[in-house]
Amino acid sequence: MEIFQWKLFLIIGSFLIAYLILIRDLSFKNTYKIPSYYHFFNRSLNTSFNTYENIEKPGLPIQSRNFLILTYTTFFGDPFPLSPSSECGFNTSNFQITNNKEQFKNSDVVMFHSRNMPSMQELIHLNNLRGKDQLWIYFTMESIYNNPGVNDIDKYFNASATYGVDTDIPFPYRYHKKRLEVVESFNKDYFLNKTRMVAWAVSNCNGDARNKLALKLISHGVGIEVSGGCAGRFPKAFSSKCRGRPCYEDLRDFKFYFSAENSLCDGYITEKYWSSGLDFDVIPIVLGGSNYSDPRLAIPGSFIDAMSFDSPKKLADYILDVSSNSTKYNSFFEWKKHWQLDSSSFFCMLCDKLRNGVNFRTNPLLKTMNREKCTRPQEKFNIWINQN
Repeated sequence: MEIFQWKLFLIIGSFLIAYLILIRDLSFKNTYKIPSYYHFFNRSLNTSFNTYENIEKPGLPIQSRNFLILTYTTFFGDPFPLSPSSECGFNTSNFQITNNKEQFKNSDVVMFHSRNMPSMQELIHLNNLRGKDQLWIYFTMESIYNNPGVNDIDKYFNASATYGVDTDIPFPYRYHKKRLEVVESFNKDYFLNKTRMVAWAVSNCNGDARNKLALKLISHGVGIEVSGGCAGRFPKAFSSKCRGRPCYEDLRDFKFYFSAENSLCDGYITEKYWSSGLDFDVIPIVLGGSNYSDPRLAIPGSFIDAMSFDSPKKLADYILDVSSNSTKYNSFFEWKKHWQLDSSSFFCMLCDKLRNGVNFRTNPLLKTMNREKCTRPQEKFNIWINQN
């Protein structure tokens, strides 16, 4: 009898203990919240994207969060190219920008420019001071070749903001978008009164690839007139009517602009295509490491892509053909009916990403700033330039 009572006591005790554990676990699950930084820093190798979610107040829509954005560094000694705007198409009153470093601990977002990065010692110190929810953004507009390496600093940054499509927050040299409706009013004859062939304004003489291509095209009969500090290296120069970058007065008589990049890197498409070409109604002849046919990077049908031809000679022949055919020439401006250059800004893009949630990649800097994105296009060019 005593043995039976003892066994019964053990069974009842076991059930009681199991019940208490169950109650505790249910209570814990109802009250425990995943730390906000979990979504921030959890970069599982099995997960490509993690999201910067609402981390201020549970239940508060992210669109109504207040964000303090600190531009910790300068931009080549000047203020960061990030100015508040009321023309973003959404309310931006809850986004504030400061360059006051004393606001570091209070800032939700801290931006660093690649070429003005603090010393490693300072970066480590800041990382020890940062709040668990603070977002660090690496920003650059320079080609990968012209940026310091990122191996040592990758782990400190949550997102990259740069040109191209392989970045968390796209900051291209120019925004563009497709029109909602086709506009048929663009029927101007862009060929009319254009008597000169190719213009090129260049002062950085170190772009070996573009220098080689320019000389190749000239040898095949394409007239290229050069202004700027490198003009003396080429057969024909022209004097600029404007200071600094090309302007309408410089380019109105030209049919083409040599929009060749100084670095052949994937995604690196600068003002040489956007401003010098499209803004002045000339056809850009582009040379770069990018996939120009990607509509996220460039406007389809608005350019002549040098390396899409079998050889520099084939490219030269095509340029000469288009230069003498008004119908073919004007076809390069059909894009105006379907696309438009957007007035969006860095500020608008950043705010839009923050209010809707930013997607993070695993090791964003190591992927975004991978030097192979420059070496591969350069190797391709080295083979292509020697084709007959």
